[in-house]
Amino acid sequence: TVRAIRHRREMGVMKLISVIQGTGYAPGRAEGEALVADTRISFWGGFDPKSGRIVQDGPLEGQSAAGKILVFRSTKGSSGTSGMVAIAKRGGLHPLAFVNTEVDCMAALACIVCEIPMIADLDRDPFTIIRNGDYLRLDGDKGTIEVYRK
Repeated sequence: TVRAIRHRREMGVMKLISVIQGTGYAPGRAEGEALVADTRISFWGGFDPKSGRIVQDGPLEGQSAAGKILVFRSTKGSSGTSGMVAIAKRGGLHPLAFVNTEVDCMAALACIVCEIPMIADLDRDPFTIIRNGDYLRLDGDKGTIEVYRK
C-alpha cells in the first residue's frame, strides 16, 4: 500500500534484530521509537502529563515519552498513575506502550483503562537488547516485541 511504502521510506533500512516474548497485560498493538532505562518511574509527580516529559531525577529526566514505547523496570506504585496517563492520553502526549520487567498493578490498570498496550514477564532482559531509538513493533495480544535497528 502507499502508506506502507511511505512508512518504509521514512524509516530507512531497518533490520529485525530480535523478537522478545512476554505476557500481554493490556491488549493492543503499537509501533514506534523506544525510550529505554532500567529504572522505575513515578507517574504521580515524576511525569508531566501536559508535556509528556519525565520530570523525576534519573536517567530519563527531561526526556519526552510522548509517542514512544516506554521500556522501563516498572512504575513506582501510585494510584495516581492512571490519572496522569489518562490526562496525557487526552492531550495526545502519552507513551504508545509500556514494556516492563516488573509488573505493578497500577501500571497495568492505567494501560487497560487508557487502551495502551503493556507487555511484561519477558523471556529475555530488554535492557541488554533494546536501545534508545530502536524501532519496536509490539503486540499486547500475543505478548511479542519485535526490535528493529538501522
